[in-house]
Amino acid sequence: MNSWKKTGVTLFIISTVLISGVGCSSNNKTNEPSENISIEEGQEKTNESVEVVVEPEVEGIASPLSGLYAEEEKVNRRPLAVVFDNQSGARPQAGLIKSEICYEFLVEGNITRYLGIFLINEPEVIGPIRSARPYFIEKALEFDSYFVHVGGSNQAFADIKNKKVADIDATSRGSDVFWRKNHKRMPHNMYSNYGALKQAAEKSQYREEPQINGFKFDSSIEDMNKGEIANNINIRYSKGFEPSYIYDDENKVYKRHYNGVEHKDEISGQTLTATNIIIQETSARVIDDKLRLDMGTIGNGKGKYITTGKVIDITWKKGSYEGITKYYDESGEEIILNPGKTWVQVVRNLDNISIVE
Repeated sequence: MNSWKKTGVTLFIISTVLISGVGCSSNNKTNEPSENISIEEGQEKTNESVEVVVEPEVEGIASPLSGLYAEEEKVNRRPLAVVFDNQSGARPQAGLIKSEICYEFLVEGNITRYLGIFLINEPEVIGPIRSARPYFIEKALEFDSYFVHVGGSNQAFADIKNKKVADIDATSRGSDVFWRKNHKRMPHNMYSNYGALKQAAEKSQYREEPQINGFKFDSSIEDMNKGEIANNINIRYSKGFEPSYIYDDENKVYKRHYNGVEHKDEISGQTLTATNIIIQETSARVIDDKLRLDMGTIGNGKGKYITTGKVIDITWKKGSYEGITKYYDESGEEIILNPGKTWVQVVRNLDNISIVE
């Protein structure tokens, strides 16, 4: 039989079956009461639409500093580690809000300074920038960063040389890299920007390929299912140097305050926040007549980890000057941070911390 004849016969048979089925169905509806018809176990649904859930595509790759995703070219480069002034005449700071990790350290005279570490963000204004201390250099090396500062202590200069730091110092660079602004008094008015600092690094022909051992991060923000409630954190370094954090449950971040006032960015006016807060207790001793400090950042000690409105006790370990600091929970497991900005508050004594509901 020709193929077209076979096709015709087949269509005729199918049509006959369908018509018969419709007739039977019509008769059933006429002669029998309507009833709910359930599909028997094992029988498949034939005409039911199935909703397919498609996960949104994540663009880029995760930053080793924050766990946030960005373009690959921004992640696969060396960070900038910048020393920020925090004396009253320097506030508010510009660009610090865009750092992925920020440390607050004591320096001489019981004042503090910040070290902001930048990878995926490129602030157009950065400052005021101040001088180096050895423990700032340690942190810059932990994340394989270019180190940005304005001068430093004798020990800091020695460490920069001995450790072969990728150094960007205002005292040896031109006004195309660092400049003073008139709205603040010296020495609290030295500024730069991301583009100028990157060009300085390129001019010095520093290695560009990163060698970063960052923190561990969850893929998304997870509520910490252990620990005590921690909605308000207050830290006292000294009079006039008192950071605090208030938890914003809706946005899963802590809003940062300083001396009871919201800590805002100089340029945008936005409030600085933290997804993660690490409080690290270290020893500190005065080592010279200018009251400079030796901070016990190499070794081990106690601390606290705070995120999503909860706090747990932790320990920390750092094996060498260049080695990265690791943080562990009470079971000895390295803590896994939530993706977002991390503030590390390095303090002399955990007794200076107040954490309340």
